[in-house]
Amino acid sequence: MSLERAKNLVQLFNNGEYNDDIEPYFNTLLNFLNFLKKYDVLDEIDLGEIPSNEFDEEIFGYLSDNGLLTYLHYDSVPDEFKNYYLLHGLEYNYEDTIKFITNDLLTDVEIRDDGFYLYLKDREELANFFCNSSRDASPEDVAKKVFSEDSFDWYYNDSIKPYEVLDELDDANIDHLKNYIYKEIGNKPIDLENYDSDFFDFLSEEQGTPGSFMITSEDLADLVKNNDAMEELFKDELSELGGDIANAYSNAESNSYESEVYNLVMNGLDEFFEGTFDTVSKEVKKYDKNVTIYIDYIKIRNFPNDIKKFLENRKGGVYSDSFLEYFGSYTDLMKELTYQDEVDCIDFRIPDYADWSLTKKYFNEIITDYI
Repeated sequence: MSLERAKNLVQLFNNGEYNDDIEPYFNTLLNFLNFLKKYDVLDEIDLGEIPSNEFDEEIFGYLSDNGLLTYLHYDSVPDEFKNYYLLHGLEYNYEDTIKFITNDLLTDVEIRDDGFYLYLKDREELANFFCNSSRDASPEDVAKKVFSEDSFDWYYNDSIKPYEVLDELDDANIDHLKNYIYKEIGNKPIDLENYDSDFFDFLSEEQGTPGSFMITSEDLADLVKNNDAMEELFKDELSELGGDIANAYSNAESNSYESEVYNLVMNGLDEFFEGTFDTVSKEVKKYDKNVTIYIDYIKIRNFPNDIKKFLENRKGGVYSDSFLEYFGSYTDLMKELTYQDEVDCIDFRIPDYADWSLTKKYFNEIITDYI
């Protein structure tokens, strides 16, 4: 056979005539491909015309060995070889393959000079990367709250006794408290009838004023250390201050708990992402007006490896959920990988109580608004 004959056979093959006009003479597709290779016209065939019943592992390997897979379109590959095809492309034709994946198969990933960025419909989408469980509240539930940016009562303690939290005040705020008390009730006669604390009985005796007592500047240091005395004042003369201190401590606990939970969620994202949100503004038409919308992106830590993990674990797969296009988004893809325990979801222990040291810090910041 001559080169001219080989070219004619290429034309027949490209017209879909393999089974009728070629296979009877060559018996196998591999024989035919080797013949075309002999006459150096192998790269002229339309690989999309390979009959599906002829496309097996041997043919895939032959096309790979001869550098022809780059001429084969993904849609022309039989299902059981699609993931092999993409893995081959990522190794030997990385740039084109990764662009094809992000442009055609997973459409929520943007390629930038410094890496891969996930486009977020909203930040709540990121809750999909966190573990769900049968517990009353799971990391996924907490993440949804954090990313929703709505107002939530994360932690509420309605049993705070103001006299019990005075020990949490730093030296500066203790001085502010003493000054506040002195300004409100200092050097003013107070009826002893409403007070049972030994501290006030002692003042009454020392001051020689039966039935009443006064708070002097010399008494303040001992007063704020005396729980019984402060408890009684917070119920009577200093009731408003007592309420303010309880509210301040309650807010501090809430802020502390919220901060801890927020950090657990944001630090957890480091398992899959890098850095913080990149918010991009975009002008769009809405009701015949130009409006500015804001789109959040976040950098994916290792997008190519995540894709390879999915493909490697589904080599030869033929069911729809074996393919990237079934999921269509990186988020849904990773949710599947975590569901199948191929990737660890983001997990953390949800705290039962507010962190004491952080509560103390916030309490000393908030209380300055009241004393």
